[in-house]
Amino acid sequence: MDILQIDRTYRNIKRYRQIIGVFISYGFGGIIEQLNIDYYLALGKSIVTLNKGGRKKLIRYTKAQRLRMALEELGPTFVKLGQLLSTRPDLIPPSIVNELKHLQDQVSPFPYADVVQVIESSLARPLAEMFPEFNREPVAAASMSQVHQARLATGELVAVKIQRPGITQTIETDIDIMMSLAYLIAKHIPELQLYDPVGIVKEFAKTIRKELDFQVEGRHLDRFGQNFADDPTVSITSVHWPFTAREVLTMGWIEGVKISERQALIDAGLDPKIVARNGATLVLRQVLEFGIFHGDPHPGNLFVLPGNVIAPLDFGIVGHLDEEQNHLVLDLLMAVINRDIRRLTNVLSAVGVIDEDRINMRELRADLYDFVDRYYNIPLQQIEVGSLIRDFIAITSHHHIRFLPDMMLLLKALMTIESVGRSLDPDFDMISHATPFVKQLLTRKMSPEYLAKVVWRRVQEFQSLVEMLPRETQEIIKKLSKGKLKIEFEHVGLDPLGKNLDRITNRLSFSLIISATIVASSLIMQTNTGFMFMGYPVLGIIGYLVAGGLGFWLAIAILRSGRI
Repeated sequence: MDILQIDRTYRNIKRYRQIIGVFISYGFGGIIEQLNIDYYLALGKSIVTLNKGGRKKLIRYTKAQRLRMALEELGPTFVKLGQLLSTRPDLIPPSIVNELKHLQDQVSPFPYADVVQVIESSLARPLAEMFPEFNREPVAAASMSQVHQARLATGELVAVKIQRPGITQTIETDIDIMMSLAYLIAKHIPELQLYDPVGIVKEFAKTIRKELDFQVEGRHLDRFGQNFADDPTVSITSVHWPFTAREVLTMGWIEGVKISERQALIDAGLDPKIVARNGATLVLRQVLEFGIFHGDPHPGNLFVLPGNVIAPLDFGIVGHLDEEQNHLVLDLLMAVINRDIRRLTNVLSAVGVIDEDRINMRELRADLYDFVDRYYNIPLQQIEVGSLIRDFIAITSHHHIRFLPDMMLLLKALMTIESVGRSLDPDFDMISHATPFVKQLLTRKMSPEYLAKVVWRRVQEFQSLVEMLPRETQEIIKKLSKGKLKIEFEHVGLDPLGKNLDRITNRLSFSLIISATIVASSLIMQTNTGFMFMGYPVLGIIGYLVAGGLGFWLAIAILRSGRI
């Protein structure tokens, strides 16, 4: 075996034990027990036993609060996972989503010596040669990176984002463990399969690995810069590529006022009402015009420059909507406005993942009618987009409809920017502000160019089908003629029954062995032959001791399982 693989396996086991111990200590031992990881369960029980005082304190907290605390204790990867889950109200119960929004990403900055080491090893040049001035104290520190202010030889002020040393290895180890736990959850806990644990971890792994490559973030910055090059209300900072690598990102320095600080905006001579409109325009143009949008436009990532110009930061997470998805969003909106429930359910099938085995379509349509009626005839300026989206998601999640990750990022971005807008201007009307953009998209959808493109795409799909059909049919006939055609059946829900039967059979077999040992020992006692101890055959005494020991061990195992 590869020595690196051995090291990785050892590291995983150590971390595995830590993770399971933390979850059990926060009261999730029941779930861990169902995963059938007996060795780790034993470890976890010893931790809980040693922490009785802590368990009493935990009773005061709800399950959602204990989950948040466990994720915070487990470090950056789990905090990031929790933050991702907080954007998925279509998958996770509302109480947990609301609690995970409070996850804190508080870490101490890493030492300046490590900063120098990461920069010089990544860019293969001495730090002083690249940055004649470099502030040793970071201006911001997070779990994955920290940012320092510096000055280039040209005199330009820049922000240098440096990745935390060893974070890639930590995250990869945690992802391996998360994936194995997700598979165990999907296999052993049917009631949690609904939340698609494997799909969640896969989505998370894809997202966080992109975040680890700062060159990807740099390319996002370039693309957004090009998209908004002609917009005087938006400023996208530039990337300094000669001083950028996978673990180092050097950008132009932004000196502005945080968009959430209303009074500071006024003191700086800025107009909060114009800022609110410019912020909304920034998001709507990204979504409806460019199809790529900032995935985390929370107030901490939005600054305002002189002239009410919006300067977004942190492009590590972005969402994408292709032209077809854009038009599906439009169809969804039009179906709600026209109270067309049949069309609404059809669009939901296209933008979400519907499990037809779990959904009662008649009940879903009734709930959608109620939803549409609730907002019917209400003036647009009185409708709050955030409430509307939350009500809609409550219905879809109740009916187990899951959305694509980018669609959830979009809804979160819209809710966030509306909330920011209303905090700056209580009369801010997101729907009226979005109307011209929607009309523009509607016009584009009905244009001859777009219709011709749709027709041509369908023709190509039909052509592919016609080309594929004879080949696939021939393959099926060939397998039939050779008797190799296989049809797979899956027994859903029989796996736990099989495990229980195995457990019962093992215990019965064990009991029979103990009984046979006792009977054999009794017969030996009657013979009075061989080595004797205190007048009894030694072999018979050993047999009784072995049977007694095995019986005691079996009794302890049954009592610990809690299933007498």
